[in-house]
Amino acid sequence: MQKILRRVATAERVAAKRGRNTKHKKDERSRDESRKSFVQQRSAMNEDISLAKQAYKDDWKLGPLAPRLNIAATGDNHGAVNESRFMTANADFMSESHLKARCKWAGHPKRLNITDGDRVVLLEGPDKGRIGKISNLELEKGLVTVEGLNKSNVRAPSYMREPGQPANYTLEFPLPISSVRLVYPVQDPSTGVTKDVIVNQLISTEYVRDRVTGKERWSRMVPGLNMIIPWPVKPPKEVAEHPIDTLRIAVEQRTFVPTLLRPPMPEAVLDELRNKYSRFRTRHEPEYIAAKESEVAAAKDRGARLMETIRTPLQELHRQERAEKKKKGKPRLTVEMLEEIGKVIAKNRENALSAAAMSAATPVGASEAPPETAPPEVVASQQSTETPTTQSPAQL
Repeated sequence: MQKILRRVATAERVAAKRGRNTKHKKDERSRDESRKSFVQQRSAMNEDISLAKQAYKDDWKLGPLAPRLNIAATGDNHGAVNESRFMTANADFMSESHLKARCKWAGHPKRLNITDGDRVVLLEGPDKGRIGKISNLELEKGLVTVEGLNKSNVRAPSYMREPGQPANYTLEFPLPISSVRLVYPVQDPSTGVTKDVIVNQLISTEYVRDRVTGKERWSRMVPGLNMIIPWPVKPPKEVAEHPIDTLRIAVEQRTFVPTLLRPPMPEAVLDELRNKYSRFRTRHEPEYIAAKESEVAAAKDRGARLMETIRTPLQELHRQERAEKKKKGKPRLTVEMLEEIGKVIAKNRENALSAAAMSAATPVGASEAPPETAPPEVVASQQSTETPTTQSPAQL
């Protein structure tokens, strides 16, 4: 178990390190691209400024003889902003302190108190003092786009437009969050008249974070007045229906009933959920089992052929002898062998009885002198009377 835990910890460290390296490379690539874009946009802006200065000098010095700039190739988009300058405000070239300074009046950049649909007033630019709704909010860059305000003509190069399309487009330029303020209607308690009030400061309150989903929600409040400003109500998202959409009745219709006689789901679904050829899977098809058995048999044959190629003559002789013994099988006793075994058993029994009789006839303390020799007739008669009858092997 400790080995598994160590492996898991090592895998987590390796994955975290790989993630950090990937994020670092991605950030570096993003910074390089932003820096190049920023330099390109700045050069285009400086070029437009130099052309405007030159036109002003020519108009001052030459008067009616000054060259006209609203004709020829630049006549269609004369006075329009360069297409590269349109992305100047969107440059991702901003420090964290600068971003916090932009969002100071509306809270922290990670907990901003304005959103799409809020009514704001512009504090600078040609549309200063006008009120509009926020159409787009870029939290990473601290920019807001106000619907219908801060517009400018952006020229479209000839290679980017099709025949019949205009040479200029009127687009809304983004503004820093510090250049707008929230506008909210407040009713005067004394007169009962509702008027738009500019909110110069917002703070967050009633912060809640869902531990399961990780989503955060909070309320925005005007400090000093302790007045909660509700978030704008967003319209529900409209979902268009198409002929190929799956109907709800088709989804709720029950088309499969599991039983104890088959798996809880079709085999095709099992193949999608689990690897069909996994060694941990117990439900294998006959074709797969036959293929695996053939692979095992081929491996055994290959091993056997390899052993035959490196076997010595002595090993070959021993192998042949073992094969012959295995072919003969276990040995079986014949009648002749049983008779010989019976004779041996009878002889051993006779010797054992003779030794027991002699030990019983000899008294304790008797001399060990050899007995006197008796006549052959007496010896024969004694043996005939004392020796028991010997049974044949068949009777045993």
